[in-house]
Amino acid sequence: MVALKQQHLAAGGPKMGAEKLIIRTEKVRFIDILSMLFLRRPITSYPFVEAGDQTAADFGSTPGDWFVALTQLIQKALAGAYYPALMIGAVVKFLLNFIALNNGILGIFLNIFRCKVVIPLNREAPNFRSMIAMIDGRTELKPLPVGGGPDDRRLQVVGVSVGVCVDVESGECGSTSVPLVQQQYVNGRLIRLRTFSVFEVTVMAAKIAYENAAYIENVVKNVWKFNFVGFYSCWNKFVGDHTTQAFVMTDKASDASVVVVSFRGTDPFNMRDWSTDVNLSWLGMGAMGHVHVGFLKALGLQEEDGKDAARAFPKAAPNAAGGKPLAYYKLREVVKEQLGKHPSATLVVTGHSLGGALAGIFPALLALHGEQDVLDRLLAVVTYGQPRVGDRVFSDFLRARLRVEMLRVVYRYDVVPRVPFDAPPVAAFAHGGTCVYFDGWYKGAAIAAGGDEPNPNYFDPRFLLSMYGNAWGDLFKGAFLWAKEGKDYREGTVSLLYRAAGLLLPGLASHSPRDYVNAIRLGSIAAMEA
Repeated sequence: MVALKQQHLAAGGPKMGAEKLIIRTEKVRFIDILSMLFLRRPITSYPFVEAGDQTAADFGSTPGDWFVALTQLIQKALAGAYYPALMIGAVVKFLLNFIALNNGILGIFLNIFRCKVVIPLNREAPNFRSMIAMIDGRTELKPLPVGGGPDDRRLQVVGVSVGVCVDVESGECGSTSVPLVQQQYVNGRLIRLRTFSVFEVTVMAAKIAYENAAYIENVVKNVWKFNFVGFYSCWNKFVGDHTTQAFVMTDKASDASVVVVSFRGTDPFNMRDWSTDVNLSWLGMGAMGHVHVGFLKALGLQEEDGKDAARAFPKAAPNAAGGKPLAYYKLREVVKEQLGKHPSATLVVTGHSLGGALAGIFPALLALHGEQDVLDRLLAVVTYGQPRVGDRVFSDFLRARLRVEMLRVVYRYDVVPRVPFDAPPVAAFAHGGTCVYFDGWYKGAAIAAGGDEPNPNYFDPRFLLSMYGNAWGDLFKGAFLWAKEGKDYREGTVSLLYRAAGLLLPGLASHSPRDYVNAIRLGSIAAMEA
């Protein structure tokens, strides 16, 4: 399929509507799932499948395999759990914030006695925390040691000697093993944000992106001492709601050296977000290849049935109704404004989970629209726990058009980087960029050339014992890591309960931003081939 599609592209590229596969899960019946498993009918013959003319011709009699059927079962279950999960999430977040804001159970009784009980009714208050912040409430940035170099244990490359400048301004150079982040260059510029590594800033920015605007602004301005540019809640016309959130910051209010865009990830209690992550539907985007429809919608797709890309995802920003900005266009506008305001600044894009998917597609759309002035100042794209967003053509497009290699950090058997399933030819989703994979006690490896993490489709029975063993190991580690590494790594009851959920569904607890923060701060990296 990939070779065939590349031939189409070489011939000038098919129109957008000619290549697409949209699976309408709401129309799928259980008898259809059984039919896919046992009757093996052509996938494009089902009434719930919408295929472009070229896609239908390419697939012919290709049946839907068990990965397609499994995806529909998962999405049916998530759809059924949507409203109960939202209600449970609202209650859980209220109770956890109620306990936290009153300094614990004992504090509640004391505050009742004093008539000073705090009731968290305002979910947009700077002290109201999401479930992610309840699992990991750390907000401080951890600086690099003075001078960096081999004394920096975080993300240090093991056994690889590379001559790089530790400090661009002073010209001090070293030839010993150095942090991975200090090996990434753009036109001789070191990927480093003042005293913080780009990994430290991006993983923390990706983590706090889950919070409300006031919380994020408070952390950026008062804890990090950075410049908060804005929080953006953006419209998804296909869902009819503000489903995409992101924030932008710079390291200084004037003469900044970096502009950071961080996308919000999957809400743990929003089953619609989880359903988007596993959805197999894709749209042909010409030179960009096949791209996940759900993520395109989140960024501002105009037409999934459009016959050309200029109408489906036009370069010019569509006229958005009042209060309904579209994520890609709004953030592109803000980024351009900030890069114009700060002539020496470069751009960093990041996100965790669903946010990582949007962070991966955002620069691809900039490239598709010829926004070379922005891409020339792109310093890094770093994602954490990112699902797959496109096929190999998409990955090759990114590698050819971006001046930096995208870094995709994956912790252990995190379930999200293993969806949507790579199920060719129906859904040939594939990761791109360099995978920075952590296993064990934050021991990692950099897997280059678009290499994938172990157990790439999650359900391989050969990994079952290892997955459950890792879940038990992470629970043990979460309980006792503080004894070795200090109070910053002490986990509370909420975090440990979340880890315990990994005993039921291995890989769920590994998706927590807490382990990604720990990996960045405690991990070491060995370079290896894919």
